[in-house]
Amino acid sequence: MGKIRDNHTSKIIFNISSNNMRKIKQQYTIILVIILLAACEQKIEYVNPTWARAIYPAEGATVKIDFFKPDELQTFTWEVRPNSTYKIYFDTDMHFLNPYAFEMGTKDSLKVTNQDLIDVLRHVWPDFASIKRFFWKVEQTTNGEVSSTWRYFNAILAVESFVDGRDGEEYEARQFVMNDGALITIMAENLRAKIYSDGTPLPLPYKSAQTSDPIYNTKAGGYYSWETAVRMSWDEAKTATLNGESIQGICPDGWHVPSLAEFDKLRNYLDPETGGNLIKDPSYWKTTTNITNSTKLNIIASGYYWHEGVGFITQGLDADNPFTGFWSSTPYLKGQQFAWGETALDDDKNKATLMSMYDDVEGIYLQGYSIVPGVENRCYPIRCIMDEIK
Repeated sequence: MGKIRDNHTSKIIFNISSNNMRKIKQQYTIILVIILLAACEQKIEYVNPTWARAIYPAEGATVKIDFFKPDELQTFTWEVRPNSTYKIYFDTDMHFLNPYAFEMGTKDSLKVTNQDLIDVLRHVWPDFASIKRFFWKVEQTTNGEVSSTWRYFNAILAVESFVDGRDGEEYEARQFVMNDGALITIMAENLRAKIYSDGTPLPLPYKSAQTSDPIYNTKAGGYYSWETAVRMSWDEAKTATLNGESIQGICPDGWHVPSLAEFDKLRNYLDPETGGNLIKDPSYWKTTTNITNSTKLNIIASGYYWHEGVGFITQGLDADNPFTGFWSSTPYLKGQQFAWGETALDDDKNKATLMSMYDDVEGIYLQGYSIVPGVENRCYPIRCIMDEIK
């Protein structure tokens, strides 16, 4: 019996020892992994704590340079080490073969005005006019030893508001980077200009909404016939369009009436089928389901004047199906494609083109409408687009 008991006991002891061994191995493995991870983390974070280190802007950050606030400061910062001096470089790639450099001594930051930063970036990239990727480098010298680190940032010539020099009217603006990388800066308010930018009177009297709601009237802005908006004849506008030229027309200096192609690019960026939800101001539409106005373009159901002699708005906010439209600078030309399958079969000197939205649908549309004086000479609001910044 003792022998059997001993054998049984030895098996139990053996089993317990085996279990303990497995647990010990598992614990050892876990501890080893933790040690290795900690070692790796420490190795990555503390490779050399005295190297040059950039702090702000972060890698890949967007640096907005407000074109209309030239004296506003931009700041680039880095970590300062004892007994060290610094140089800051800007260039178009990480090789810094043709950089613009700043001697910073022992300072920990570079503060530069918007205008000076534009000048620096144009020194390394003369064509910088909207959005571009740049690189900046911190070079540190410590007791004769040189180290450096670089980062990239996306610089954008930002415009959030501007003042129209002819009348002091201030407008908000919004910017969108198109799918092809182009930058569109467009007014976030309807134009309210009562004269041309050179002081010349408008050929037709200024028309406004004139409702009992002063906020609506301000948001609706002015209503302009197409020829008033473009300030040229149909034939002249056709020539400018075919040559790819912007048409300033009623817009402030440095801005122009959007072409049909620019409107089309914007609507494709927003989504032609549902983009209206992103740009409509829900305060001034009847159907507000799904409207977010997330772009803050604040478009209202402004309607239009049927012709220059009419004193009431058609398809305004009180209509069964409110509507809004914005003239483009582009006349109605053969081959153009419009909403609901319409194709221009030939040039039509009695029509021009626009971008439109309706209350009962979510899309953004391109259409052509009449510009016949005294008959159907429609008057619509204008949203100007900024010229490329020079």
